[in-house]
Amino acid sequence: MAAAAFAWAILAGGGAGAADLYTVRGVHVDETAKSAAAARTVAQANGQRQALVQLLKRLTLPEDWAALPQVDDRTAQDAVRGFQVASEKASSTRYIADLNVSFQPDAVQRLLRARNIPFGETQAKPALLLAVLDMGGSRMLWEDRNPWRDAWAASDLADSMTPLIMPLGDVQEFSLVTPQQAISGDRAALAALAARYGTDEVVVAHAVANPEGTKIDVTATRYGAQSAAPISRSYQATTQGPDAFSDMARGAATDLLLALGADWKRAIVVRDGEAAQLTASAHYATLEQWEAIRRGLSTAPLVKGLQVEGIAATGAEVEISYRGTPEKLALSLAQSNIALTQDGDGWSLRLR
Repeated sequence: MAAAAFAWAILAGGGAGAADLYTVRGVHVDETAKSAAAARTVAQANGQRQALVQLLKRLTLPEDWAALPQVDDRTAQDAVRGFQVASEKASSTRYIADLNVSFQPDAVQRLLRARNIPFGETQAKPALLLAVLDMGGSRMLWEDRNPWRDAWAASDLADSMTPLIMPLGDVQEFSLVTPQQAISGDRAALAALAARYGTDEVVVAHAVANPEGTKIDVTATRYGAQSAAPISRSYQATTQGPDAFSDMARGAATDLLLALGADWKRAIVVRDGEAAQLTASAHYATLEQWEAIRRGLSTAPLVKGLQVEGIAATGAEVEISYRGTPEKLALSLAQSNIALTQDGDGWSLRLR
């Protein structure tokens, strides 16, 4: 357990936040060696390597995955900022754990730029996730024993390009959205539930298991402003035993997270070399609103420089240096609730 405490200290020192694109959580490792210590060393090295592979795919477009660099132990270790052992079990020769691995953004970006692979850094606003499972003649959504929901809960939802929120599933929510309303896309019911979590986006992931529980057919549908074509895929169990379904479901959830982010990345990813400037008028009623606009501009990944040219009680002139196009900049700022618009008087910034 001393190793776990040390790993936590490393991660805490790295400053990883609750939602961090450069942190990969829940990487499962299971290794056997001559001793528990040797197995732990191998497992943690493998976990860091697996985490970096997942991160590179998270940030990039599926069509660029074939060009991603091969990740060996040295590459992963050079990019790691720190790691946490979330849970672990050990025998005299075996080590099992779940790792949360945090990476240095600059190191990861260098790997991608060296191969001229574009990548995204702007997370979409969170969407609410409803995991519906048809299995054994039952349709489950809110039930405590819903292995499909459990698989998503074990996934790295907060740190993905399109983060997801798991609902609490209290008594009131049971009546707001039934399983049938979820899979039929009852927009009024879904919107009412989403409003409880401060979002207007809902993803319904509907899985149908075969009688043997060795295969699931999944359809993931997004409802809201960012609606896209449903994603339909099938997954087959690759292991046997009591954990076979759980392993299959967790793999499916991980794969679907990447798939859900693909359309978003196509909208937000910027090719290197796309750099520009624009001058905008910021409109606000209070200094608190101005501070919110300034903070949003300062933290937006596409914004590379900000110069305040003039400021008054209800407005300011700012010069923004950014990567990409004005449309991509506007989409990035919208995730911080800032509207960038253009009219006859030029560019304007307002809180949404």
